[in-house]
Amino acid sequence: MSALSRVFALTACFLLGAAFEQSAIAAAPDTQARAFPHPAIWRVHHGQGTLYLFGSLHILPNTLSWKSPEVDAAMHAAEVFMFEVPVDARTLAAEKDFIVRNGILPRGATLRAALSQDQYRTYSTILKGAGLNAQLFDRYRPWLASVMVGLAYLHRQDFTNLKGADDVLIAYAQSQGKQLRYFENIEQQLGLLTRIDDAVQIKALRDLIDTLPQAREHEAELLDSWAKGDANRLATLIDGYFAGHPDAKKLLIEDRNRAWLPRIEALLESGSTSLVTVGAAHVGGDTGLVQDLCAEGYDVERLGEEGGPSVKVCGPGA
Repeated sequence: MSALSRVFALTACFLLGAAFEQSAIAAAPDTQARAFPHPAIWRVHHGQGTLYLFGSLHILPNTLSWKSPEVDAAMHAAEVFMFEVPVDARTLAAEKDFIVRNGILPRGATLRAALSQDQYRTYSTILKGAGLNAQLFDRYRPWLASVMVGLAYLHRQDFTNLKGADDVLIAYAQSQGKQLRYFENIEQQLGLLTRIDDAVQIKALRDLIDTLPQAREHEAELLDSWAKGDANRLATLIDGYFAGHPDAKKLLIEDRNRAWLPRIEALLESGSTSLVTVGAAHVGGDTGLVQDLCAEGYDVERLGEEGGPSVKVCGPGA
C-alpha cells in the first residue's frame, strides 16, 4: 500500500487541527500484552450472507504476528475481499500524478515562509534525515508536508517499506484467486485532504511539528489498543483526535461510512461470504460501521473478544 493512503486517516486528523489531545496520552503500553495479539473482528449475518468486518492499522511492526484464529478463519472462509483503495501499479501512478497536480506550491512559493525558523529547521532536518530532497520538500503544500514529516519522523528507518494488515490480506486474497473490490479510488481519498482551507492546513502543520515529540507514544498507544482488541479504548483514542472538530470527523469518517454502507449491505444481500477491511477508525465507536449495521437491523457479533467466546452486539439474543 502506498505511503499516503496507508496513513490517510491519521494524517487527515492532523491537517484538520485535531492534533493528539493530552487527554489521550496514557502510560507506556504494556509490551507483554502484545505477545499474543488479538485484534477485533466482527461477523454480520443476513439470510445466507455472512460478512466479516475487520478494522486495520495500516502501519504495523514487521515483527508483530497479529493474525488470530478468528482472523485466519475469516480469511479462509471469505469469497470476496473488500478494501478502501486498490494498491496496484495504476493506483501508485495515479497517486504520483495527484501529488504533482495538487501537492506542490506555485512557483516562487515555499514552506519556509509559512513556518517559524525553529519549525522549519525541525521540518527540514527530519526530511533530510529520511533522504528527501530539500529543493522538493520546501515546495510541498502543507497537507503533503504533514504526511511526509509525520511518516519520516516515526518511520525513518523503513520509510519506503511500510506495511500493515491490509498488505497481508490483499496478498492472501490475490494468491488464492479471491475477488477483490474497493470502496474508493486514490483520487477520491486524497482529494479530501485538498478540500481543507490553506490557512487551516498551515496551522495544523505548525501544530504537528510542535507536537512531534509525543508522536511515538501516541502511535504505541494506538498499536497496543488495536493488538489487544480493545475496541472501546481504541475508539476513545480516535475520538480524542477529533475532539472539537466534528466537521472533520463527519468529512473523514461518518460521510464515508454512510457512502460505504450500501455496498456492505449489497455484499450481505448477495448471500456470499466476504471480508471487509477498512481503517480501524471507521469500525468501532458510536458512529462506526458496527453501530451503523446494528441500526439497520443486522445480526452482529464480536468474535473471540480478548481471546474468549464471541459476544452478541445486536440482533436476536443480544
